[in-house]
Amino acid sequence: MKITCPKCTKAYRLNDDLVYQICHEKILCTECGHSISVEPQILNEEELHTFSSGEALKQEVVNNLKKLYPMPHILFKAKAMLSGRENFKELEHLFNTDPALAGRVLKIANSAYYGLSGKVSSIQMAATVLGSKTLLQIITLIGHSKMLGRSLPGYGLDSGLLWKHSLAVAICSRLIEETLHAQDGDDAFLAGLMHDAGKIILDTYVLERQPLFRRYVDLTRSSMTVSEKKILEFTHADIGSALCRKWNLPETMATAIQYHHTPAASGSNRLAYILNLADHMAKEIDAPQKAASKPSQDALRFLPITEIGLRDLTRKASEALESLEEDTY
Repeated sequence: MKITCPKCTKAYRLNDDLVYQICHEKILCTECGHSISVEPQILNEEELHTFSSGEALKQEVVNNLKKLYPMPHILFKAKAMLSGRENFKELEHLFNTDPALAGRVLKIANSAYYGLSGKVSSIQMAATVLGSKTLLQIITLIGHSKMLGRSLPGYGLDSGLLWKHSLAVAICSRLIEETLHAQDGDDAFLAGLMHDAGKIILDTYVLERQPLFRRYVDLTRSSMTVSEKKILEFTHADIGSALCRKWNLPETMATAIQYHHTPAASGSNRLAYILNLADHMAKEIDAPQKAASKPSQDALRFLPITEIGLRDLTRKASEALESLEEDTY
């Protein structure tokens, strides 16, 4: 990589393999003694301005949310039917118009994850036994599985990888909420399922800017979230949060998704800390042999939970994921 002193224009060449070690440091020019910032020269202004970015691009993406990621039609109708009243007969009638979808709902309702293996024979029975919130959770799983199951070439994710990760985060989030706080974990589950939905929406934008992303990630060894902030000036978490608001989901959930990578900035939003730890747990489940980063100590203190307790929850979540994954994808 080549860098130039902004004062005397003396040029230096840095070994690409070492850039990540000094990219956030300043080095002194041997010619004039001026401090040179390395990171801003990895991608220069001309390269960055080749594409739109910042607030204008973000507004364009937000305006296109409905087209890029519409609420699954069946979920929209089911939410309306179950809003404020348990209208199970109408719901069954809705599913009778789509036998294949009804079959998927019953298959998941009878999975080991919900503890009713072989006991649920109709949508109305599923609603009565499981309750409207859990039934909506199942419908949400089905509604999102197709979108989250797509390949995302911009992010380098093969078909099904984002779905598996999102499902794992959903299960982990629910388990944390119910274990630590003895509360209904349905909202935590939905937040986990949607925490990376912004990636689906941003994938084409990332793919379009792939040479910039590849160069920045390779040289700085930064995460994709940091690279999004550098190149787009906003992240997939910001867009996922905007999607929640478009769908009129709880503001607590929208905030949690926006700050799931940086929960300390969330204004003590407990769900943001839960998503942060659940994301860590899901990565442990996906690659147990890989040397993973340590869980956020801030999140462990806030919730609170010990690292030993977190490992125990991760084991339980892994078993739950195994029982549910096959039935949902």
